[in-house]
Amino acid sequence: MIVDLDLKGGHVILIGSGFEGMLKLKSLLTQDCKILVFSEESNKEIQKYVKQKKITFKKLKIKNLDFLEKYDPVMIMATTEDKELNRKIYEKAKAMNCYGYTVDDPSFSDFSHPSLINIENLVQIAISTKGKSPIMSKKIRIESEKIFKKIIKKEYLNYIRIHEYARDLAKTKIQTADERREFMYSLMDDKKLNRSLKTGKLADAKKQIKVLFDLWVQN
Repeated sequence: MIVDLDLKGGHVILIGSGFEGMLKLKSLLTQDCKILVFSEESNKEIQKYVKQKKITFKKLKIKNLDFLEKYDPVMIMATTEDKELNRKIYEKAKAMNCYGYTVDDPSFSDFSHPSLINIENLVQIAISTKGKSPIMSKKIRIESEKIFKKIIKKEYLNYIRIHEYARDLAKTKIQTADERREFMYSLMDDKKLNRSLKTGKLADAKKQIKVLFDLWVQN
């Protein structure tokens, strides 16, 4: 079962900055969480993210894991090249009552890390082999991404962008969840709204939503 874990605002610790570590880091960057990276080595990408204030990086040769106790993470991810160290990091995560993950070791992880298709940080599609074949997950992801980018149109993405506005507006006067759901579905059939979404005119789209909302309430 694939679950989209909400990490927003939470603290995530990533240990290791090799190839796999950087892949996991890029996935975390889409989650609006606080990222702390520990590694013996840095690289240009890490320094770029530090300058952009997207992550905190601490250069550290890990001798023991006691240093983790000063933090309160929701997740610790072990992506070093030392399998035994990764397992110890997972065990430390469990002792600290947070989620633990070890790269390429599903038996020592609370979850498998799927290969993600990420479309403008709005739509994420997961390809998972339950950790059995990350290479095949990546291959399927690359091939599938070409198809999904054709299927998911620009107006769909723009609808996602204005969905919260429409939902919050609906909550002000539409009483029941079923009625609000019916109103939200009705928006998808409005031709004027769809034209604005297709051309990226989100301000016009919001104005049309307000018009449709007022008509809905009056009826």
